[in-house]
Amino acid sequence: MEGSFLEMEFNLEKWRAENPMDYLLAMNLINQSSNKNEVFMKIYKITRLHLPDVLFKYISLTDDIALNESKLDTLEKQEIYMSDVKNLNDPFDSKAYFYRPDELKKYERLKEYDGKLIDDFTLFVKIASLTANSVNNMPMWAHYSNNHKGFCLSYDLKDKRNVQLSSCTFPVQYTNKRIDVTDLMDNEASKMFLEIDNQIAEGKKEIKLDDLSLGFMASLFCNIKHETWSYEKEYRCTAGAIAKGMPFFSASPKAIYIGMNCSQIYVDKLIKIANELQIPVFRMVFNEYDTNFNLSLQSVT
Repeated sequence: MEGSFLEMEFNLEKWRAENPMDYLLAMNLINQSSNKNEVFMKIYKITRLHLPDVLFKYISLTDDIALNESKLDTLEKQEIYMSDVKNLNDPFDSKAYFYRPDELKKYERLKEYDGKLIDDFTLFVKIASLTANSVNNMPMWAHYSNNHKGFCLSYDLKDKRNVQLSSCTFPVQYTNKRIDVTDLMDNEASKMFLEIDNQIAEGKKEIKLDDLSLGFMASLFCNIKHETWSYEKEYRCTAGAIAKGMPFFSASPKAIYIGMNCSQIYVDKLIKIANELQIPVFRMVFNEYDTNFNLSLQSVT
């Protein structure tokens, strides 16, 4: 009874609004800890509280027939494509944070690299973007489904088949300020080179570093974007760039939603795939004679 009472008292939506993700704070807590893995796992558990039960992915279909067929094949295989950050639609993606290499030139090992400890954090990860915006969202259809010519998929994160998807998906933090992580990088460089020198002094022929801080930074900070993108309500599935199975991730859709301007040839193919996967399929429609200014669902059999 006590557990039930506590669950009734806890307002998850209210908690989310009052406790937005702060990845810089998270990284500082990790960096200050003597047990970084343990702290990261605690922060990871907090990110799980920010995940809704269902997320959506809008997909465009264009004049590129080969690309369209590839997207349909990926859907049929119950996978999602993981993209390189450089291929995302925002050229300022991953620009939410930076460090000043000049301040790291004090380290002898970095002088010949102009103080750069890492050239490009984005090379460490691949990303698939999802959204909490449901299918009655005209900007999402226009921007990410080629002006309603594509389709949208819903994913139930509670579905056991989507363990891989749900476990690697994080909420996006929106900000209007870029984050200077020079102090973090300086601290990492100092600890890294001290450990290297200690191992050399011990006569070790192979240097091993088990500090995952830079990996944590890459995986967390790639989820930060400028606040003007907040309308997207984005969540990101992130994975290591060289992880097993890349560039695809297992993801079983809950339903398929077909854009109202989708070509009939792709409508037929999407219906066929839905039938094969035994999931519902809907066509998005707009009622010209309804006072409600929105899209509605039309079941397709």
